[in-house]
Amino acid sequence: MRIDSSSLTAWLRRSGCLTLLATLPLPLPLPLLAQAQTPDTVVKLVTKPLHAGVATLVREMSFGSLDGPDEYVLGAISEIAVARDGSIYVFDRQVPSLRKYDAAGKFVKLFGRKGQGPGEYLNAGGLVLSRDGRVLLWDTGNWRVNVYAPDGAALPSWSTASGADGSFSFTTGRSLLVDTAGRVYVKRPIYAARGRQSRTVWIRYRVDGTVIDTLEVPQFAYTTPEVRATSASGNSVSTGDVPFSAVPKWAMSPFGSLVTGIPSRYAFEIHPGPGKPVVSVRRDVPPTSVSGQERDSARAAVEQRMRRTDPAWSWNGPDIPKTKPFYAGLSFGEDGRIWVPIVAEVTPAIGGLTMSMGAGMGRTGIAPTPPTNASSISVPRPALFDVYEPDGTYFAQVEVPPRVASVVRRGDYIWGIQFDDDDVEHVVRFRIVFK
Repeated sequence: MRIDSSSLTAWLRRSGCLTLLATLPLPLPLPLLAQAQTPDTVVKLVTKPLHAGVATLVREMSFGSLDGPDEYVLGAISEIAVARDGSIYVFDRQVPSLRKYDAAGKFVKLFGRKGQGPGEYLNAGGLVLSRDGRVLLWDTGNWRVNVYAPDGAALPSWSTASGADGSFSFTTGRSLLVDTAGRVYVKRPIYAARGRQSRTVWIRYRVDGTVIDTLEVPQFAYTTPEVRATSASGNSVSTGDVPFSAVPKWAMSPFGSLVTGIPSRYAFEIHPGPGKPVVSVRRDVPPTSVSGQERDSARAAVEQRMRRTDPAWSWNGPDIPKTKPFYAGLSFGEDGRIWVPIVAEVTPAIGGLTMSMGAGMGRTGIAPTPPTNASSISVPRPALFDVYEPDGTYFAQVEVPPRVASVVRRGDYIWGIQFDDDDVEHVVRFRIVFK
């Protein structure tokens, strides 16, 4: 398979990330040397991380309860942002409310309220802090970016497009990003009219809210295998990925650069910027087999779903692979480190589906996506990440406890959501402890 270099190159040139991109065939044979260089691509075969062993997390702070003062009751957290002084901003979509807490988890104040007036909101598709300390909330109910001063005062908002090809659009969480130059990115999945391909774009804004341009997420020449069901009338069509198939991954970094990969093997590409070569990072590791029970369970789940559309449906796609994808996603920390989940996070908030991280830093944050490597609710278990420096240096392996969704990663700290035995949500801060 091969990444479509024409669309990727055009996207990267418009975004200022790349002046020249090689057409890079995947998979490539592993190099005999640790690094092999072509005029515009460096292939880096990594082995051991800089930190030996698996780093673990120590919880340093936690807040949230099922009962008690309203400001500490957390029902359905969808966004978290963390200031440089450690202050934590939390959007709870159940209320909805945007709250600020100090670094110790003490409630500070409420920002805005539910509604459609200045500073009010109905929903959230992203929450970030600008470089000058303003709080930006993408309100996908009112289709605007709400802007707040550090003291909570409402500032003029930025309108965002609400339409799409066809009649609707859909947004995931963690779809707002601020890069190191202070530019703001809004990620928009655009669902096309019937018969046309859907796409995802980044709308890039200046710090004053004026639009700079629109960057379309690059298309891959690789297509994930799928199955399809059509109703007897022909008016309803259902599609789904073949379980355990590789799905192309990508993420945007806080440097405005891009990382892409197809996890049919352990490899991903870093596109660092103008005049710099693409770095293709690879690990020579064996794949994980899909058990017979997993295959049978996954197939049964797909059949059940497809037969809701066509009761007589039978399998019409490729067979389920016998090995699992090498990783479950690509995402960035706020320091530019690349986080690669080789064992995905699983939380009870959405019935055991994996949480999409980054995203955006790719698809970052707390928006759920159906897993490609599971067909039923998974038993909570620790997640495991390979972490790389922005240049592709293998930094560490980090284990995240069960029932935790990590959201903000910065240096040696992680902020996220932890679910207790009653599935009550708590905002937590962890310190990464290296061996």
